[in-house]
Amino acid sequence: MTTSDVAAPSQNEERIRAIQQRTWIGYTRARAIREQLENLLSYPRTHRMPNLAIIGETNNGKTMLLRSFGRRHGPPEDPNVDHTTLPVLLLDTPAEPDEGRLYRKMLERLFMTTSNREPVDSMFARLKVVLRHLETRMIILDEFNNAVAGTPVKQRRFLNAIRLMGNELQMPIVAAGTPEALAAIQSDPQLANRFEPIFLPKWKLDAEYARFLVTVEKTFALAKPSRLADPQFAQRLLDLSEGVIGESMEVLRRLAIHAIRSGDECISPDMLKLDFLASLGWVEPSKRTRYPV
Repeated sequence: MTTSDVAAPSQNEERIRAIQQRTWIGYTRARAIREQLENLLSYPRTHRMPNLAIIGETNNGKTMLLRSFGRRHGPPEDPNVDHTTLPVLLLDTPAEPDEGRLYRKMLERLFMTTSNREPVDSMFARLKVVLRHLETRMIILDEFNNAVAGTPVKQRRFLNAIRLMGNELQMPIVAAGTPEALAAIQSDPQLANRFEPIFLPKWKLDAEYARFLVTVEKTFALAKPSRLADPQFAQRLLDLSEGVIGESMEVLRRLAIHAIRSGDECISPDMLKLDFLASLGWVEPSKRTRYPV
């Protein structure tokens, strides 16, 4: 796409909306994990299904990866299809580890009516029926670090419910979250043996990061080259984002939108100064919890 130096306001707003949309950009590690998910999805049913635990820091790409995978295996878009299927059920782990809340949230995600008075066994029985009818083959629980938010007793009951789902439904379960999620899984020896941990580490300045920046620059489609993969620019961006992919993207989105609105049509190294980023409302991740002085 080639953008004229002076685009119409409506065209600029369309470009800005496109930049603001959260789109998944594949890279080597993420594609490898997605391939593992694909292999797990086709795994034959057995009494002891393999599971995955996807572990990474906050805002480091886990949710975007899972949503991309979930969209690939969502219900059919054809309104004339005879039978609706849902190969992958993706949802956030409840804010508190509680099997009743988990089952209720799963039922609501499947557009089933629920009641706070319904017994846990009844909800689970309905879940088994509807998931088999939908031919669901995988359950993904994002934000699994929420499992450590309750008392030890609640955590134990919740983890027991996860193990029960795997046994009864005979489908793989994927738990994704921060390192606290892995700690929750490993607190139960039986569960720890069933979940293979895979990691999304923080980024470093290497060829993979450079390729990622080249791809991002193409998606922004600014009229002038920004050269985001230039080593000096890339290192500064990496330092500011503290190695987290989501922070890198947030900085670049704000700068790309500024480049459009200002008419500069490119992102320059001077824009990575803290004062300038602060004027766009961005603050370094490690300083967001500090009270301003």
